[in-house]
Amino acid sequence: MTGPKLGFGGLPISWVPTVRPEDGTNMNPYKKQTPGTKKLPAGWTFAEGRRPLREDITFDEVVEIPLRDGVKIHCDVFRPVTDIKVPAILAVSPYGKNGHGFRIFDNIPFRLGLPESATSGLEKFEGPDPAEWCPRGYAIVNVDIRGSWDSEGDLYIEGSQFGMDGYDTVEFIALQPWCNGAVSMCGNSWLATEQWATAIEKPPALKCIAPWEGFTDMYRDLICRGGVPKANFTSFIFNKTIRGRNSREDVSGALDKWPLFNEYWEDKVYDTSDLTLPIYALGSYSSGNHGSGTVRGWNRAASKDKWIRFHPTQEWFDLYTPRYIDDLQRFFDRYLKGIDNGWEKTPKARVSILTYGNRFEPGPKWDVAFSDYPIPDTKYSKLYLQGSGKLATTPQANEGSTSHQSDSYQAKPSEFVLTFDKATSIVGHSKAELWMSCKDKDDMDVYVSIRKLSKSGEVLEHVNVPWEKLPEGVNTQHDVPMAQTIKYTGPTGILRASHRAQDPQRSTPMLPYHSHDKEDKVPPGDVVKLEISLWPMGIHFEAGEGLLFRVQGFVDTSSDFPSHIDKKLENLNEGQHTIHFGGKYDSTIIVPVVALPAQ
Repeated sequence: MTGPKLGFGGLPISWVPTVRPEDGTNMNPYKKQTPGTKKLPAGWTFAEGRRPLREDITFDEVVEIPLRDGVKIHCDVFRPVTDIKVPAILAVSPYGKNGHGFRIFDNIPFRLGLPESATSGLEKFEGPDPAEWCPRGYAIVNVDIRGSWDSEGDLYIEGSQFGMDGYDTVEFIALQPWCNGAVSMCGNSWLATEQWATAIEKPPALKCIAPWEGFTDMYRDLICRGGVPKANFTSFIFNKTIRGRNSREDVSGALDKWPLFNEYWEDKVYDTSDLTLPIYALGSYSSGNHGSGTVRGWNRAASKDKWIRFHPTQEWFDLYTPRYIDDLQRFFDRYLKGIDNGWEKTPKARVSILTYGNRFEPGPKWDVAFSDYPIPDTKYSKLYLQGSGKLATTPQANEGSTSHQSDSYQAKPSEFVLTFDKATSIVGHSKAELWMSCKDKDDMDVYVSIRKLSKSGEVLEHVNVPWEKLPEGVNTQHDVPMAQTIKYTGPTGILRASHRAQDPQRSTPMLPYHSHDKEDKVPPGDVVKLEISLWPMGIHFEAGEGLLFRVQGFVDTSSDFPSHIDKKLENLNEGQHTIHFGGKYDSTIIVPVVALPAQ
C-alpha cells in the first residue's frame, strides 16, 4: 500500500480493502458527482420532504484539494452568493457528502426527534447544514478524507496523518478567492476528532475550532476502553459506514496483533497541551464514545479562550438545535469575522444536569453556568460498599464480600444503593476503588455504572430527546426503545484487571491513567485493588431518590446501534467475580457533589 506513513517504530500498518461506494448496504444511494459550479436557488430542495433553501447558494462540486504527497482529495463547497469574501467552516470525515453515506436516522427510534425537514440534505453526516450557515455568511466545505469515497489514496484511521492532511486542507481552502483567509472546523464525532488532530499541527489559517464531541485517544476512548477490545463496534464502523476505492488501515487487525498500548496506538493520541487557539468544545453524557476524550482534550489545552458546554440530549439533535446554532455563530462571528459581540463573557463551562423523569415531570437543568470544569469547590464524597447492599459514608468494620456471575448477560450484577436525604447534584467524574478476586480465571473484565432510582425504587432512564419532539402518547421511558442514541442510563467505567497498572505522572486523584502497556495477570483467588474512572455525569437527585452502583461482567447500557451490532459478550470473563469490602478492604465509589448556583 502507499502512503506517507507505512509504520511506527518497526510496526507495519496492515491494510484491507475498503468497501466500495457502490455497495449500498445501509447506505443512501451513491451517484458519481461531476465537477462544476452552479447556483442552487432559494426554494430549491435536495429531495422531497427536505428543508428548502431560504437563500441562493453557490455550489462548487468536486473541488480537488492537493495534499503534500501528491494525493488529491475531494470536497464540495457551499457558499453565499456574494462578492464579499467569507470565512470557511470545514466538515471533514470519511462518511460521504452530497447525500451519500450511512442511513443513520432511519435506524434510530423516532429519528431522534429530527424529521427530514429539519435539515436540507446538503449536510455531511454529523456536520453543519449549508442551508443554515450560508445565509449567516459562511462557506461550508464538506471534505471526503484521503482514501474515502472518490478521494485518492488509502484510508488512514485516525493518527498523525489525519493532522497533516487537515493542515493541507485548511491552508488550501484559506487561499481560495472566495475565502477571507479565516478557517474553522465543525461537527460531531469523527468531525470533532479531526479538529483536534488538525489543530495540533497548527495551520496558520485555522483561527478556532468547535470540536463538538470527539475522542482524543482512540485506544482508551473508543476501541479498547479499560483495556477491553471493542471488536463489534469497530467492525460496524469500518465496514458498514465507510466507503472508498482503495485500501484502509486495518485497525481491528492491529488490535488483534497489538492489544497492548504501543507506538502504533500512541500515534492515535492527540496531545492538546500545546493548543492556544480559541476552542468551543461540547461534552456529552449520552455518547458511549466521546464522553471522556472531549473533556481530556479541552482540559489539557493551553488556550486561554476556551469554553465547554454539556448538553442534556444527543450530539446530532444538539447540532441542529436552533438556539445552539445561534450560539455557535456568535463564537464563529467573534473569531472568524472579528465581530466584537461579547462572546468572551460566555461562562467558561455550561453544564446541563439531568433529572430523568417522564413527559409530565421537571426536565433537565439546562446550561448551568460555572467558572471552570471540573467545577471548582466540588466535594468528593466517598461512599463505602456495605454487606447490606447499601452505600455509606463510613466503612463497615468487619470484612465481607459479594459475588456475581461474570460471563452471562442474564447474570444479576452486584448492587449497592444510597438513598439521598436531601437534594443533591453529582456533576463530573466519579471513581470506583474496588478490591476484587476471581477463583475461576487469572483476569477479570470489570464494568461499573451509576444509575438513578426513583423514590419507589424504579431504575430510571433519561430520554435524550425533549418530550415535545416525540409523538403524542410517548410519555415515559417505557415508551421509548432501548438504544444508547436515544436513552441514557448513567455513567460507566471499564477495566481489565491485568491492565490495572497506572502511570503516576499522568494520573490524578479522580482520573487514574492506565498505561495499558503490559499485562499483570491475577492469580486465581488473589485479591487486587482496581481503580476505575467513570465518564462524566451530571445528575440531580431529590430527597428520597437513590443512587444505584452496579458492578458486573458486561456493560450496563445498550449500544448506539443495537440493530447493527451483535449482542454478545466481548470479554474474557469466566466464572464468578467477588467484591471484597469492610475491614482492610476499603471498596468505595467516589462521587463529585456540586452546589448548584441559584437560577
